[in-house]
Amino acid sequence: MLTFLLSEHCQPNYQLNSANQSAILKLRSHFNPVILDALPALVTLQRYLEELTLISAPNSRPPLILEQVPEFYTALEAKCTGKWAEIAAKHHKEIFCMSKDRLKRQADKFAKTYDLDVMSDLISEPPRCENCGELAAKRCSGCQSSWYCGRQCQVGHWKKHKDTCKLIAKTMRNGS
Repeated sequence: MLTFLLSEHCQPNYQLNSANQSAILKLRSHFNPVILDALPALVTLQRYLEELTLISAPNSRPPLILEQVPEFYTALEAKCTGKWAEIAAKHHKEIFCMSKDRLKRQADKFAKTYDLDVMSDLISEPPRCENCGELAAKRCSGCQSSWYCGRQCQVGHWKKHKDTCKLIAKTMRNGS
């Protein structure tokens, strides 16, 4: 990996975009003083990774470009002529004024789609303690959304977190 990232022959051939940068930066979590003492060549790699955090890489996907296709527009206009008020009323009812039941189904669908465990794996930086801001290793067992460095910080933050925690936990229980 060291040769790949630092070689002057490899760098021009490797497209460094935001997705690749995020994947490479995950290596930082594997460095510790013991490993760096045992393998001094890794100090150079660690320095490169630290510099890489300061670089903003371009997005991995090109921007989305939408264009109006005349055939589609003409067909849609022909199909919906005289029905625009009916379509607007239906959209208003179904999208903007959802019933509580439909809103709950939509929220459950979002909760299943955006699983907290999967989302936390996508975050490039490790979580921080809600109370003191240090690196966190433990998650609130009630809501699974707040992180803490230890029990003392979790207990200290409980007054602020309690209402939110209960609401999130209740929503998760009802959705399962």
